[in-house]
Amino acid sequence: MFQPENQIYVMKNELVNVISSTILRLIFLALFSFFLFFSEVLFAAPLSSESEAIFDSKLDIVVKNISTRLLENESEVVVAVVDLVNYETQERDSRADALEEQLTNLLYEIQPNQVVPYFEIVYLRLEWKSRFPDILHGPLTEDIAKLAGADWLLTGTHKTIGGLMYVSLKLYDLKSGNLLWQTVVGSERTAENEEAESVLEEMLTEKIEQKSSELPFQQTAQVHVPNFSNPSQYHSLEQEAGIESKVEFSPVLIPPSVEENVTKIPQAMLKIPAGEFLMGSDLGDEDELPDHLVFIQSFYLDQHEVTNEEYSKCLTCERGHGGFDTIDPQQPVVYVDWKNAAAFCKAQNKRLPTEAEWEYAAKAGSETEYSYGDEISLLDNYAWLETNTVDLGHWGAKNVSTKQANQWGVFDLHGNVMEWVQNYYTQDYFSSVRQPNNPKGPIAPLDEKYPLRVVRGGAWGGRYAAGTPAGLRSAKRYAFVEWTRSFQIGFRCAKDVHTKIVTYE
Repeated sequence: MFQPENQIYVMKNELVNVISSTILRLIFLALFSFFLFFSEVLFAAPLSSESEAIFDSKLDIVVKNISTRLLENESEVVVAVVDLVNYETQERDSRADALEEQLTNLLYEIQPNQVVPYFEIVYLRLEWKSRFPDILHGPLTEDIAKLAGADWLLTGTHKTIGGLMYVSLKLYDLKSGNLLWQTVVGSERTAENEEAESVLEEMLTEKIEQKSSELPFQQTAQVHVPNFSNPSQYHSLEQEAGIESKVEFSPVLIPPSVEENVTKIPQAMLKIPAGEFLMGSDLGDEDELPDHLVFIQSFYLDQHEVTNEEYSKCLTCERGHGGFDTIDPQQPVVYVDWKNAAAFCKAQNKRLPTEAEWEYAAKAGSETEYSYGDEISLLDNYAWLETNTVDLGHWGAKNVSTKQANQWGVFDLHGNVMEWVQNYYTQDYFSSVRQPNNPKGPIAPLDEKYPLRVVRGGAWGGRYAAGTPAGLRSAKRYAFVEWTRSFQIGFRCAKDVHTKIVTYE
């Protein structure tokens, strides 16, 4: 069937118009994209080729110094380069990405077995965004480094004024929190940039003077884990002017906050850093589902379980007796019910830890079954459990702090005796998922006549498979009626950092 000639002509014209319109749109988009790119280049204030070459040569020197430190360390450590943020905005930008990649690649070329590759850091950030799309901020700097399996963290800030690039670098030991080394890398001075550099030096000098009157170094402070959520928190204490390409500092601890300056860590307690973690386990028991993100404010936690010697000082606290009892002063106290455990902590101006706080401290920054990893054969190094007690004919709980501490310096969170925590027990985490900030769980027991409380940590042996590797997992949950007195159960106390008055619901 043939169409009329005039209709064919009309269709041809329409087709030409559509093609022309499409071509014009494509040209417009191309010009617009080119304009955006060109304007970004214009306003980016790039370094001159000469300055960039000088900067790169100085960066090479820094990399060689870090490499030397890696080789000279007593044990083999792994370093990760994370978050060289913009000094002004305190945010990551394209320059931060480029510097991070450049430093990582330079280090990787020299020490490939002791440097986390750049693509792994990129992957971890992408995985975070994919897993937690509703969280606006990115993961903490230290969390990225730890997830990458790093022992040391290289982080810092960058700033450009008048074509001069300055990069402040700090090298931290993630386990101890020590600041191992720091330096400033800067471009060479030129006549054109003299004025801009002078402004930078004056600005930084002013900040150093202001900060030094507010926040003096306290090298005797005990800091177990750094919090790098704001990498430049102590930025003004650095020698930022960077006249030399490298400035050596003797090892010092990360300076504490102003509040820490006036608040001493209570005796036999550790300050657990604030942070986020995945509570629960998708691979665990039904009452550990679903795993969910929880934020924990910094708090103090007993370094070990409450001992018989410590408990005996509470004249109003009661305990029971029975089989597999503990009598040594340094053994954990057992046969203590929930109310007496809570009363002891209150008498010490402390409290029982929440379930979320306990698991957060037990995981100590890990996402593995145990604080140190997943290898069951290594449990003997960190915990008293059936394999090194019952199976060898040694029954009962052992003296506290006789096994290795976890990464945060806390002992016996895996094994020895299980531990009471604040929370009432509920079979699922549904209510907790809706409480991302240190969930306390239900405010009343599900059964008033049979009030169940949560118990954590596993034990040296006994009932409920508490002494097995599965029973010692960081996410493992137990439930006991609150008047239970057992040879398997002890406790430790916690304390708020900012609150002196302890109350219980």
